[in-house]
Amino acid sequence: MRVRTAIVTTLLLAFAGCATTGERGSAMDGVLDAWWPAPTTNTDGSPLTDLVSYHVYLSTTKPPCPGSPFLTVAASTARPAPNETVSVRLTGLTPGRLYYVAISSVNSRGAFGGCSITASARARRRE
Repeated sequence: MRVRTAIVTTLLLAFAGCATTGERGSAMDGVLDAWWPAPTTNTDGSPLTDLVSYHVYLSTTKPPCPGSPFLTVAASTARPAPNETVSVRLTGLTPGRLYYVAISSVNSRGAFGGCSITASARARRRE
């Protein structure tokens, strides 16, 4: 039996230069905002009907996926609508440090889609 999975094809990161307000925050108060279009089809072209979650891989080395620690983000629906966007704020990062992020989808059978392209950005201080 062949297991179908979906692949996230686009990943965007919001980033900005580190804040220099004169205030010193903790070494781990950096954030990155990541967002991507929810997949709507499986790798074989069939409609996606069993999406469960996403794994958001984060690393200071490239490529982060697979193998790096990941954050699990629950899917809002098993059947994402066209143009649906998923987003997550990654916290506890070091401001100014370069991070690499990639996404993979997970279906109801626990099968993983391939890794998305890798995006990179420097963490910024929490606003």
